Amino acid sequence: MNIDAAFMTAVGGLASGGFTAYWTVKTFYLKRQDELRERQRQELAAAQAEIDRQKAQRQAELDTYAEGKTKEYAAQRDFNHLMRQYDALSLNLTTLHELGDRRLDGMEDDLRDIKGLLQMLAVAVGQTETGIQRYLKREE
Repeated sequence: MNIDAAFMTAVGGLASGGFTAYWTVKTFYLKRQDELRERQRQELAAAQAEIDRQKAQRQAELDTYAEGKTKEYAAQRDFNHLMRQYDALSLNLTTLHELGDRRLDGMEDDLRDIKGLLQMLAVAVGQTETGIQRYLKREE
C-alpha cells in the first residue's frame, strides 16, 4: 500500500503542480489579454480624439473660408453699388451741366437782345455810348 499511497501522492502532487502551472499560465495570459485590450481601448480613444480634432480643424478652416467668401461677396456687392451710384451721379452732373449751358445760352441771347434794344434806344436818343459801355470801359 505504501507504494500505492506514494504513487497516489506523487500523482496527486503532479496533478496539483500541473493544475497550479495551468492556472498560473492561464491567469498570466488573461492578464496580458486584459492589458492588451486596455491598451487598444486607449489607442482607439486617442485615435478618436485625433480624428475629432482634425474634424474640428477642418470645420474651422471651412468656416473661415466661407466667411472670407461671404465678405468677398459683400465687398463686391458694395463696390458694384458704389459704381452704380457713381454712374448715376455722373449722369446727373452731365444733365445739370447741359441744363446750365442751355440756360446760359438762353440768357446770353436775351442779353444780346436787350443790348441791341438799348443801343437802338441810345441811337434814337442821340448818344453813341451807353452807360453800360462806359462802365465796362472803366473796368478795363
